[in-house]
Amino acid sequence: MSPAMLRARQPYFWKNAAMFALLGGISGSVYLYTYSFLMQDDFEDIPIPPVNDEQLAELQKEYAASKASK
Repeated sequence: MSPAMLRARQPYFWKNAAMFALLGGISGSVYLYTYSFLMQDDFEDIPIPPVNDEQLAELQKEYAASKASK
């Protein structure tokens, strides 16, 4: 960059840096709040349907077949 370009950008550097910090802080705080809110959720109250041995064997075969095809 030429010295003239650097001099032209110099008055805006700290304003741009402050705006970047402000916008980054807002978006970072929203992200961290959302992440902490979602980590509080537990799924212990959701019932898991029982699976008999025949269905389990069939699901294991499907899983093995899908792994082999990849």
